[in-house]
Amino acid sequence: MGKTNHSCTLTIDRKSPLAPPTVQMYPGAILTVRVKNPFYFERYFMDYQSGQVTPVPDIGSALLTSLSPALAKIPQVRGGGGALKNLCAPALVVNDTAKAVAGDSARLTGCLAQFADDARAIYLALEPSVAPDSHSPNGLVLPPTNDAISRSLLGLVPQIDVAVGEETAISSVVAAAGRDTLEGQKTAVAKLQALTAITDLVAKDLFAFRTRICDLRHQPNSAKACAGFVAPDSGELDDGKDVQLYPLQDPSPHAAAVTRQVTYALDALNLVQNSREAIPLASAKRSIATIVIIYGDVKFEASAGVFFSTLPVRTFAITSTIQNATVTNKTVTQTMLYPTAIPFAAANYRLTDALSWTEWPSALYLTLGLGVNPATSTADIALGPTISWRGIMVSGLWHLGHDVELTPGLAVGDSLGAAFGGTATTKTVWKGAFGLGFSVRVPALVGR
Repeated sequence: MGKTNHSCTLTIDRKSPLAPPTVQMYPGAILTVRVKNPFYFERYFMDYQSGQVTPVPDIGSALLTSLSPALAKIPQVRGGGGALKNLCAPALVVNDTAKAVAGDSARLTGCLAQFADDARAIYLALEPSVAPDSHSPNGLVLPPTNDAISRSLLGLVPQIDVAVGEETAISSVVAAAGRDTLEGQKTAVAKLQALTAITDLVAKDLFAFRTRICDLRHQPNSAKACAGFVAPDSGELDDGKDVQLYPLQDPSPHAAAVTRQVTYALDALNLVQNSREAIPLASAKRSIATIVIIYGDVKFEASAGVFFSTLPVRTFAITSTIQNATVTNKTVTQTMLYPTAIPFAAANYRLTDALSWTEWPSALYLTLGLGVNPATSTADIALGPTISWRGIMVSGLWHLGHDVELTPGLAVGDSLGAAFGGTATTKTVWKGAFGLGFSVRVPALVGR
């Protein structure tokens, strides 16, 4: 059973993300989620998943549950970024006529093959940032700090510039040669066109990575105040600084609702793999953890157990006095047994919120119990304070119970004579006593 919380902060470690158990919150409380050890190249979102409300049950009916429709994730528009810059690739000394291209096809094919090798090396270097939680084939891992990640990514930009520039130059002359290809050069030029059709796609992809890597510098991944929904200011990276997401608040409480359960997904958007210029679609995000919050509070709870009372189990008898095998007298005697164990069921009104002396749920209650006295077969009443710990309740009770007394005319020790043939007649009366109760709490809300 989880402890119920006032407004508090939940921390998720990005490097070792663990989904928390269901978070119990008092009505109107605010939960703030912080991401510890954020990745420099990721943005984080708290996306609504679904909601559920539990209405107040009708009298005599079981607890009813009403499910609200699950809402789609609401994509958030992120600002920032600048215009794309044109790259100036190294010029290749090559004639764009079909004859020249066909005659130089071997060298151009070799250049495209070299571009493929360069692109492969760049992709391998990008892999730890694109998939930080995976194991790369070559054992590549993320650098230890955000600054090192930034330097390693920015170090790839010149390599991408050279590779894409050379491929673009080759593709341009091959495309130009294709417009005036003569019969004798068709085969060689067609092969080069087929190759450049493939390398063009790779170059375009690398160029997109290059743009997003450069864009990372303009928006550091750091905690920001929740005053407004704006893009963070530019500035120096602060390694290890937590990312504080926008606080999650209890939906508007209503008298007809007992609890509100809301589920959120902590999602990450990889800015190396996805452009920040576009709306972050749900399909582009990766779920880091699921956070389930239950808002609600019920003051009344039930319990059942047994309490031990100082009210004795009292019995009376007529005891004979025998001398020389002859009954010489009869007297009234009594027997008392302590303590009296009384099974009871109780209604408990919670006086405090969760106590801070333990991490487990604990609170103070006022308890009113109804028990059955096994000695008198009558109903007894118990009232007093109670402290709970997890599912156990310990109560100090004032016990208003039934006791047994002799009827008027009889008293303990009375001598009735040897000839008395009757029984000790009794009556039941109300009496007060102290009791100590132990019971098992039945939570009014699941998980409390």
